Amino acid sequence: MRIAAVVALGLAGLSAIVGGWRGATARPRVVRYDVAVRGWSGPPLRLVQVSDIHMGPPDMPAARVADIVAEVDALRPDIIVLTGDYHGGKFLDGDAGNLDDGVRPLRRLHAPLGVFAVRGNHDDPYWTPRVLPRYRMTYLENAHADAGPVTVAGIDDAETGHPDIAAALAGAPPGKPVLLLMHEPDRFAAVPRGVALTLAGHTHGGQIRLPLIGAIVTHTDFGWVRGRYDQGGRTLIVSSGVGTSGVPLRLGVPPEIVVVTLH
Repeated sequence: MRIAAVVALGLAGLSAIVGGWRGATARPRVVRYDVAVRGWSGPPLRLVQVSDIHMGPPDMPAARVADIVAEVDALRPDIIVLTGDYHGGKFLDGDAGNLDDGVRPLRRLHAPLGVFAVRGNHDDPYWTPRVLPRYRMTYLENAHADAGPVTVAGIDDAETGHPDIAAALAGAPPGKPVLLLMHEPDRFAAVPRGVALTLAGHTHGGQIRLPLIGAIVTHTDFGWVRGRYDQGGRTLIVSSGVGTSGVPLRLGVPPEIVVVTLH
């Protein structure tokens, strides 16, 4: 009886690992949201968010990042936003390597209104602002930039940097909708009502969600784990991302690319 229990437990563990590996390496699903913006007068705008790539072995080689880039471009976005953690972060990474290696496949991203990025907690605070602009993207660190019908603002990473929402929004054109990018969703608590939409990542949606138990780790103190949250006239969307950290496994939380239609 004991042997049978041990065998059953071993098989269950093996099944979880196999399922987790399949989940981690699956093609990202496309998750869509509709966001109505007060005062919007132009045609709808399609925004695509990619978060938490964590390029590196064994589950996110450069070839897989290139496939994700192709999937994003096939969605024909008007604007692309990247919400941090571009490489590294797994126990098996060892040396995460040069940030250029993690970002280089992203140079093929294309959107007529631009590609905008912020830093995550696994991104080096010195090299990230120097490397990302080399690859045709606008890096935002407590700053904002014009993107046609919208203003895109972004803040620094909360764990390893100095996020400043007020500085990011200072001088933004009045009357134009503002999209705010951040890595950790908990900073949403300080976002003013005037921001049309806040986008974040970091949580991986929990990455591993066990039956009856739920996510083991969520990386949020406010319960903003994944999906859309409307609070106090403000809207937050948290992506579960496409990569993994810690272990290269995903259970119950598929990788995802987020598409938001603003209208």
